[in-house]
Amino acid sequence: MVLQHASISETITTDQSGYSIRYSEPLSLVEVALNDTVSLNELQLKLSHLLEVIEDKQPLYLLADTRKFSLLGNEGQKVIRNNFLLPLTTSSVIKFARITEPDVFTQAVIDSLLSAVECETVFGCSMQSFTDRESALDWLYSS
Repeated sequence: MVLQHASISETITTDQSGYSIRYSEPLSLVEVALNDTVSLNELQLKLSHLLEVIEDKQPLYLLADTRKFSLLGNEGQKVIRNNFLLPLTTSSVIKFARITEPDVFTQAVIDSLLSAVECETVFGCSMQSFTDRESALDWLYSS
């Protein structure tokens, strides 16, 4: 049911080089995907832009396709943690779903990225990882 509603809702799309953000007002959802590998400087700019969109739109839900993030290494993980996850603590987001690669290595990289923080205690939101968009959306909109 959520997927049908999500597919017919109007979204505002912002596209930049290898990067997209979609916002659905009816679903109170910001969805972001990094489609190409980026430099650390580009990553910082994209994460800052994403935080600006979240600040502007005040969504309750965030869906991030993080499958390309595992290619960023330790420095990329630090950038994500310091420039995105920590500032996210003061946002309107109550549920954050991540789409990750199904392999164990990628999951370990994502988990290590979040090991320094506990989402619900630090961020005030719930965070889960999924291997597909449909499962992530089902979880975001479950009660």
